[in-house]
Amino acid sequence: MTFIQETQLIAKNNAEKGEVNWVPGSDSKLYQLVEGHYSGINFGFGNIGFAITTEGVVVFDSTVSPEGGEAVLAEIRKLTSLPIRYLIYTHGHADHVSGASVFKREGAVVIGHRNIVRRFDRYTKLWSHHMAINGLQFRKNLFTLEPNFVYPDITYDQEYTFELGGKTFRLVHGKGETDDATVTYVPEDGVVYVGDFILWTFPNIGNPNKVIRYEKEWYQTLERVQSWNPKAIATGHGPALLEPEQIEGALAHNIEVLKLLHERTIDYINKGASEEQAVAEIELPEHLLNSPFLTQVYGTREFVIRGIYRRYTGWFNGNPTHLAPAPTEDVRREITGLIGNTRYVLDRAKELKVNGQTQLSLHLIDLVIAEPELEKEAIQFKREALLELADQSRNLFYHNFYTVSAEELENN
Repeated sequence: MTFIQETQLIAKNNAEKGEVNWVPGSDSKLYQLVEGHYSGINFGFGNIGFAITTEGVVVFDSTVSPEGGEAVLAEIRKLTSLPIRYLIYTHGHADHVSGASVFKREGAVVIGHRNIVRRFDRYTKLWSHHMAINGLQFRKNLFTLEPNFVYPDITYDQEYTFELGGKTFRLVHGKGETDDATVTYVPEDGVVYVGDFILWTFPNIGNPNKVIRYEKEWYQTLERVQSWNPKAIATGHGPALLEPEQIEGALAHNIEVLKLLHERTIDYINKGASEEQAVAEIELPEHLLNSPFLTQVYGTREFVIRGIYRRYTGWFNGNPTHLAPAPTEDVRREITGLIGNTRYVLDRAKELKVNGQTQLSLHLIDLVIAEPELEKEAIQFKREALLELADQSRNLFYHNFYTVSAEELENN
């Protein structure tokens, strides 16, 4: 088994268990992309990169914590004593910017797209909410953290270029997982730092708890990267792409799957099909289902379709009953009143679960979970059903959403 295969297997197994790497350790590793360019994985959640020139070092991202940033700096110092001149944000997600204070302390000028400023402002304003939804996504208590962002010293709109030590750093804005992303191309060396435009998992469009993302702009940005014919690509997560077949495959498969899902989903929207119908009927060809670059342990086909619907159609699902709906509890009481003996509902939910229809059983149990005489038993049933779904899942989102929700039920 090659190192890349081993690394991907570990990452896949961790994601299936709902886990990510938060701290640097024995599995932290640097790749030399080409002479003078490096990419690092497992210095914490979120990769890093750096380029050593004759006039100083340019760093790309800073991991999920100052601890990770310090570990990266220590690796740089094993290779050079030259000053840290720049820190470039590939985008504003916390797993890429939270170690920035380490490099700012070293004198780095921080560069990022102008939308990063808005992102940091939004995160600060909605801090408790973001800690809650990320705590759910990653199954981790984040409420002890406080906002401590290092804002960019230099921001740009579409492109920004500077030279250092005989190398050109061409920063190009693109949208994908975020609206503030930067791809950096160093043409003299044929190296591209793409951030989260390549993840070694299915593109993370349609994240269940996050703002709208950009499937069309994502593949358009990758088409631009493709046109540069890079020799090496530093990715936002997972191993760097160093071999021509890896580079070609990762670019081609990510472009193809996003373009296919964009076009097919738009077709369904235009013919008035429901989101439910689109999710059920839009399929992927076998070569994309089996692509090593598109494992569905994080993003998924379904998430992308739902994300595209959400982006272009708003929240109304086409049923006028749901335009100004009655309170959910009022509807529930009317239904259970018609049923009469709510014990029948709980018993039927148990039958469904035994027969392997656990998801359907959850819809039934929600009808009676607020009934005083059944509440304790119904809560216990729902908790067990959620843990069963978590155990069956091979996707970080599903696993952690089910597991954390079950824990919350147990703790009332």
